[in-house]
Amino acid sequence: MKKIIINADDFGYSPAVNLGIIEAFQNGVLTSTTLMANMPGSDEAIQLAKKHAGLGVGGHLVLTCGKPMLSSNSLIDEQGNFFNLNEYQEKRNEMEDAEIFEEWCAQIDYLLNNGVNLTHLDSHHHVHTFRENYEITTKIAEKYQLCFRNAFGLEEQLALPCQKAITGFLDLMDHQEIRNLDATFASRKKECLAEIQGVLNQVEEGQVTELMVHPAYVDEILYFHSSFNVQRVKEVAILCSTELKQVLETQDFTMYHYGNIQS
Repeated sequence: MKKIIINADDFGYSPAVNLGIIEAFQNGVLTSTTLMANMPGSDEAIQLAKKHAGLGVGGHLVLTCGKPMLSSNSLIDEQGNFFNLNEYQEKRNEMEDAEIFEEWCAQIDYLLNNGVNLTHLDSHHHVHTFRENYEITTKIAEKYQLCFRNAFGLEEQLALPCQKAITGFLDLMDHQEIRNLDATFASRKKECLAEIQGVLNQVEEGQVTELMVHPAYVDEILYFHSSFNVQRVKEVAILCSTELKQVLETQDFTMYHYGNIQS
């Protein structure tokens, strides 16, 4: 048996992102998502999470997008926004570790205090896996007793307290045909599904593997604030397709989220 978690990043980014994620869960194969507490669609996403109890919901910790939830000196630009990813790389040495820790705690606490039963944690742009943030990631895991996405060999570097032996981490959709915006999924099904099959072939028997996705519809918030926008619509179509459902069923994949995988 091959066990997979299909996790959508960026729940809460905007109303259109929320809509795409819920569509991929209700009518597709999505099993899990992670919620950004600091973004414009956050409160709506919290309510949607409560209405869809079967969807596993984790916390998507943010350091490189939107505004912080706490007042900050070292984490923000002149407009009061987090530095973008490129700026983060330049500014990280000037950032206070204590401010990052407290900000991430505030984001997690906001979700918990609003009734979200968190299944796990990860981070926008995978910053929790960056070496300079290892100590912060460890402190967060110890404080909240939640597992972190095991991306880029994180568990080989850190002894975290609540990991669930989710050994694999793969991007399901970041491939040429799927990202091609000159053709619909419907017109290039064979090619798109071949790329997905290449990912599924890497899932090991008896192991649990997370497959990362980014389904969304597009509104002004996503379009004007992220360079990765229109491509996400195609992911909704693929995740909801009969063909992908049949592939997973016929190849004996079992679907999980972080909350129903035993430690």
